[in-house]
Amino acid sequence: MAPKHGPWRAHVVLHDVAEQQIDAMNDEEREVLDKAIVRLSLDHRIGTQAEGKLEWEYRDERVRILYIPTVIGTIILVAYVEVD
Repeated sequence: MAPKHGPWRAHVVLHDVAEQQIDAMNDEEREVLDKAIVRLSLDHRIGTQAEGKLEWEYRDERVRILYIPTVIGTIILVAYVEVD
């Protein structure tokens, strides 16, 4: 029997700025951010698109992520991250 695969996910690429922000985070902040990035990789439309722009923004109670998904959502470029 063929192995079951998990849900489809987009490939997430970090911009240099986002990488620097993540490098400056502590382990707890990274864990919170990682969960949000996984949610984005499963469905980039959970964020909101800036009117007339390519950029999208995802927010929850602790995380803010600015990102640009490809047209069909297979790649997501994460440009900026914040964790409170």
